[in-house]
Amino acid sequence: MLARLLAAVSLFGVVAAQSPLNTIPTPVPANWFLWTGCVEPMVFFNLTINTTVTVQGLDVSIDNLAGFEGNVDLFVTNPGITTHVGNETNAAAWTLRGTGPVTAAGQVTPVRVGLMPGIVLQPGSYGIGVRYRGVRAEFLQGTGANQTFSNAQMTLTAGRVQALAFTSAAATPFVWLGRIHYALGSVAHAAAANTTFGNGCNAVHGSFYQRFPCSTTAATALTGRAISLIPSGSAYLVAPGTGVTFVAPTAAAASLPANDDGESMVALTNPMPIPGGSTQQLFVHTNGYVSVASNMLPAPNNFTPFVPGLLAAPVTAWWSWHDYNAAEAGSGTIKFEEVGSLVLITWQDVESWPAVQGTTLVVNRSTWQFQFDTATGIVNYVWQTITPQGTSVDGDEHVVGYSPGGPSPDNGPIDITTLTAVSLSQPEVLPLRLAATGLPTLGNPVNYVTSNENGQNVGLFFFCTTAIPAPGFDLTGLGMPGCAAHVDIATGVGNLISNLGLPGTSMTVTLPIPASPASLIGAEFVGQSVWLDPSANAFGATLSNGVRTRLGGF
Repeated sequence: MLARLLAAVSLFGVVAAQSPLNTIPTPVPANWFLWTGCVEPMVFFNLTINTTVTVQGLDVSIDNLAGFEGNVDLFVTNPGITTHVGNETNAAAWTLRGTGPVTAAGQVTPVRVGLMPGIVLQPGSYGIGVRYRGVRAEFLQGTGANQTFSNAQMTLTAGRVQALAFTSAAATPFVWLGRIHYALGSVAHAAAANTTFGNGCNAVHGSFYQRFPCSTTAATALTGRAISLIPSGSAYLVAPGTGVTFVAPTAAAASLPANDDGESMVALTNPMPIPGGSTQQLFVHTNGYVSVASNMLPAPNNFTPFVPGLLAAPVTAWWSWHDYNAAEAGSGTIKFEEVGSLVLITWQDVESWPAVQGTTLVVNRSTWQFQFDTATGIVNYVWQTITPQGTSVDGDEHVVGYSPGGPSPDNGPIDITTLTAVSLSQPEVLPLRLAATGLPTLGNPVNYVTSNENGQNVGLFFFCTTAIPAPGFDLTGLGMPGCAAHVDIATGVGNLISNLGLPGTSMTVTLPIPASPASLIGAEFVGQSVWLDPSANAFGATLSNGVRTRLGGF
């Protein structure tokens, strides 16, 4: 047994010394690029393998705010095809060999992607394609000095980038920014991961949103369309803007200060009813949102539309968020006008932040408006023309929505193009939440943290081996309407959680993962928390989402 352990340690040392193959220079030079079109680019390179390896994962550089989520896919050319060159638009030449989720950590900050399954590559030459879905790729301008990267096991030769996987022309030369992690030989592999599934119950949703990853998709969905927020109960009913039309500003309309990433306050003649009260002033942000008080998110958050920013904004706001720049030469202005009971805030031919083709600025102007009716409290979003021409930075996204101030639960996106009606309620209530921290590799503990509990009490965190298929087991019959069991508690154990300060208890349960045996790799477990809350329902409890943990070797 000792001999086997020493042999395993020795082998690990060899692997660690060779893996990963790295193309990320330190520091990253000024000639790095990011992809700013619709978010599904592909970066190509060739890979020559000298000895059998199992590719386990990648470190990738992505250009999104920390917390953005997406996926990374790794494609390999089919047997007999040894290069990506000439095959960039031939999808039949490729096979998807591995995929994994990714969460951004900020610009030029590499993040880990555990690929499933492991990709065994025998000695030979291959074309490789790395596809980014939902996040923006970063890569380097190719030069004569940065085309080849190698170690004893493999050689990487750069490379091209493509706007949309397998469908658009590939530009050259560009170098993939990343690291390839691998093990020697053909080895069993599972990527360690903690993933959430299902939803906690008793949430009250007062927000809605839709994210468009680029200007082309936003232009298609929004141009010529309107939606209405109609006061209903304690909040809004979100519905198509039937009969709502764009109201052109008159000569009396006031142009707000032409700035980039700035904010202006406008005073209203009549108070505007809003959920929970009224306001007699509005703050207009250049980047397409209006709020009841100052809402200057810190850069780059204010010009980079992202859903968590909308849901966590400190004050009530209406959003058609995009990186506009009214200060750009040739841009129109943002105008404010009151016409009867209507408050009109109009982006009239306002430029998006510069898009550049070569050395020439591209015209990318949009015209649209918010209509606030001080007599009825109705708010209309009216998009006349949204430019399909993207910007050259992160602000190419559009995020449309509404959210009252403070942390808001995420009820998932709507689809404005098929919208019928969405009912919102206030005040909002966050659902009980379960999250896992710590990569579940052998020898590395995982902490399961329950939060958003109501009041001081006790609960149970159940750690089980069996998940209940979506949407879970409906517990309405137990007096818990809207709650679902996502795990089979008969296959697990309950762990006491509490915020009462009881000895030995907290809202965190730690799972110690042993360092061996290796046969544990690939094992999956699921967890869910229940919290005693007499006010929640007849049963007197609420449930969290589920968390799935997969033990991995990487």
